[in-house]
Amino acid sequence: MAETSVAVPVSISSEPDGGLSSPAPANRREFRGGFSSSICDIFRDPSRRTDCCSIACCGVLSSDRNRYLLFGELPPPLWKRLLMYLIIPALFIASLNYFAVEVTIPANGSSYGNNDQQGDNGDTTTIKVAPLPLRLAFYAYLIFLGIRGRIEKRKTRTEIMMKLYRERAEARGEAVVDPNQVTRYLHQHRLDILRAHSSFSCCYARDLPLDDNNEFEDAVEEDSCSRFWDCLSKTFWNACCGMWCQCCSACAIAQEEREIERLTGNMEPKMDYITFEPFSEYFPAIQHLNETQTRSFVQHAKAISKLSVKLLKNLAAVLAILVLFALSDIDKNFTFGNMVVMLLTLCQAFFLEYLIWWRWNRFDISFDSVIKFFACGFLLTTPMAMIFELIVSIVTGLISMVAMIFILVEDSELLDKLQTDPKHAMKDLAVGHPALFIFSLFLNAFVIAALCEEMIKYFGYWMVVTPDLLPQKRSNDTNNCNEVNTPNTKSVRSTGSGITVAMCSVALGFACCENLLYVFGYTPSQSLGVEIQTLIARSIFPVHPLCAAIQSIGVCKRDLEGQRGVGIGRIISPAILLHGSFDFVLMVAAYLQQVEKIKEGNDDDSDIPKEDDSDAVMSEEDIPTLVFSFGMVLVGYIYYVWQSRAQTKRFIAMDRTAAVDESSTLV
Repeated sequence: MAETSVAVPVSISSEPDGGLSSPAPANRREFRGGFSSSICDIFRDPSRRTDCCSIACCGVLSSDRNRYLLFGELPPPLWKRLLMYLIIPALFIASLNYFAVEVTIPANGSSYGNNDQQGDNGDTTTIKVAPLPLRLAFYAYLIFLGIRGRIEKRKTRTEIMMKLYRERAEARGEAVVDPNQVTRYLHQHRLDILRAHSSFSCCYARDLPLDDNNEFEDAVEEDSCSRFWDCLSKTFWNACCGMWCQCCSACAIAQEEREIERLTGNMEPKMDYITFEPFSEYFPAIQHLNETQTRSFVQHAKAISKLSVKLLKNLAAVLAILVLFALSDIDKNFTFGNMVVMLLTLCQAFFLEYLIWWRWNRFDISFDSVIKFFACGFLLTTPMAMIFELIVSIVTGLISMVAMIFILVEDSELLDKLQTDPKHAMKDLAVGHPALFIFSLFLNAFVIAALCEEMIKYFGYWMVVTPDLLPQKRSNDTNNCNEVNTPNTKSVRSTGSGITVAMCSVALGFACCENLLYVFGYTPSQSLGVEIQTLIARSIFPVHPLCAAIQSIGVCKRDLEGQRGVGIGRIISPAILLHGSFDFVLMVAAYLQQVEKIKEGNDDDSDIPKEDDSDAVMSEEDIPTLVFSFGMVLVGYIYYVWQSRAQTKRFIAMDRTAAVDESSTLV
């Protein structure tokens, strides 16, 4: 991991505080509001893990940790959050649908609620409208949740700025701080506090002291992600908008977390998120299992943290509820057979996890860490990937639309047909202009799917901090409850294997959630045969864990071998190439098959009767594509084995060198 070095001159803040500004404490710079880092510094330092957590779950995890470190407040229990943010809104939505009344309106929608007035051709349509008081109550509840969240976040930021002001006063040598001066200082910064925690806020554009110069620049090892973020902030947000834009106050939460860690002395990770259990309370038992080479799974299952226990209990509760729901026959589309398919989907991921971890690497990383990484892949990375893919798909869709406009300008007949019969016009466009569709599929495969998913999986691994993969320090201070006081007996080779298992666990959690979406959400039919075939088709090509294993080669080069030139770009590029090529081949094959059906008149709108293929997913036409896809996966596996063996040899050499150095030191 690249080390971060920071310049240490004393900076004088030039904020318009009416004389309330003061010299910043030595060894740190001062930004707007007295913070030691800028609100624009999210993802600036690739070695920081906590910045990723400010985006996951809209910053809930980071906000909870900030309040715990600052106020000692534990987050509300899970049932309370489910009640407030899931159950009550779901009840509102169900009530809106249940109490909705049918209203007849003209087909052109020109008149609302008038049953007598009709459209120009006499056509009418019927819609359901929920009662106005119920809708207003639902909107009021959503507004209440938003205001409540903003108040809590602004309270945290206000407390941080108060502590920063007192810190500067102590640097001036003031023994007592005038509360009136603190109040005036916060009042002058009230707009900054309000803007920092809005749902969609536009903060100040430049967050640097006015006397800033090159000697204050932080010497940070940048990678492609930090360079892209810096370029985006300086071009789009700064030049075009003139402000720093953020969503769900993610940048402000990350800035506050960095500052709270500095103020409270928690710069190094010492505890879990959510439960805030110190590593020292459960990690010694894990180390004892590794040192004694205990092979009992029961003993490994007992040596887990409170967070892992919560995750397993919640999984068991959800599965029990789903089983009861399936047996009750409330929903005919989710029967006990569908529940069996869901369990098979989970078992497929658990079986691969068994092979990767317990069978081959049980002493390289703990069961506790495997649970956390898998849960992160399932619960956090999948929603993040869906959101980022939606955003990127809008951008790539605009690019494809611009290309289609050039085609329509040159083809007036196709343009007229697009206005009168858009469905058949799109079919003619697909048949007559294959380059446009192949280009669109290329963007979909390599940019939307491969780039977004591989980057999100990397950050899913990066945001989870477990004591297994941290450098273990020797310490004689037995009173420090947050320090792991055991010798570092883990080899470099074992640590590298642990990193690979961790990244594969994130990918397996992500793939498991994605498989559930494909099996139950994206299949054209609800029959069990289609669901099982979809599961089998997605199980025989474990692309996600394979790409994660390939990524782990680059992570080990950077973090264990110390190759400073390896950044996130070099880490995820091979995985993007494999993942994108795999998806691109499948997409192009499906496109060519659909074009042939259109030419033969055997597409969805054709009047030619077709055989019932509701229980068929694959046909003979799919065999060449599957063979080619299998070959690509095999090539990726060979590449990983080749790189992994070469890296393992380097790890063995590093371990031997470390053993020789330790022996010479003892002598």
